[in-house]
Amino acid sequence: MEDYIRNRILLFNKANSIQKLNKGFSFDEKYVVDDQYLIRLFPITDIEHRRTEFNNINKLAAYSEVIPKAIAFNQLKEKEIGYMILTFLPGKDGENALKDLSQQEQYDAGFQAGIELRKLHEMPAPLGYPSWNQVKKRKNDRYMEEFKKLQIDYPLKTLLEAYIRKNEHLMQNRPNTFQHDDFHPANLLIHNNVFSGIIDFQRIDWGDPIHDLHKLGFFSKRVSIPFTRGIISGYHKHTNPDKGFWDLYGLYSAMHIVSALVWGKKLGIETYNRMLNYSLDVIRDHRNFERNIPEWYK
Repeated sequence: MEDYIRNRILLFNKANSIQKLNKGFSFDEKYVVDDQYLIRLFPITDIEHRRTEFNNINKLAAYSEVIPKAIAFNQLKEKEIGYMILTFLPGKDGENALKDLSQQEQYDAGFQAGIELRKLHEMPAPLGYPSWNQVKKRKNDRYMEEFKKLQIDYPLKTLLEAYIRKNEHLMQNRPNTFQHDDFHPANLLIHNNVFSGIIDFQRIDWGDPIHDLHKLGFFSKRVSIPFTRGIISGYHKHTNPDKGFWDLYGLYSAMHIVSALVWGKKLGIETYNRMLNYSLDVIRDHRNFERNIPEWYK
């Protein structure tokens, strides 16, 4: 495929190095060209959806300098694949890199990541996009019906459903902005011991910006508590988050448990058990959702 890329994509005719990139959870086939460009290959059947992603990445460049720049989008019909070319951001993903940093460096990296996420959240949803409350409630209701069918401890089901139903009104009249929708250490880069970039925009969505932080207690906290605390501090520009933030954070954390367990069950017992363990950690951090501020944020 490396020679094919060199021969078929004009930009890379004189490339010195084209190397396959195997890390990450995306189904895309990815190649790094001369440590300057990243090419993502995907089935041509996904081309319209991915064109929208590419266009949104291009628009986001106006809000932050730590995301890839959109260079080109096209298709290779004979191979039935589409491709996008982005600038390549150097660095290691936070899931692997944070353990090699001091606690202060971890916090500082998270702080910068939080600042940049806040910038991206300035990008509004497309005109006419449905209200966040309407979209999210409909999605959560579907997950809740599947969640009730899981063979799981009954008090856990009751606890989560009661908490969500009591608080879901908080989603009314929330802003509709860009959501990365997969904001956690595996998609955040560390280079030379500092935060350097946000990657993987395949799950771009629109809605309440606070929802973009709901995976902090599920994934990020497990990798680095200082980094996770730093994200919240950077996002709020050193001020303490108010009660309104934490009320929504708690609600979205509970909703994520429901969807994570439903999703995990479909992927097999190993994934399900991991999602269940992560979920129980979140529930303990929130003292069975008697408090919205998690234990790790002290």
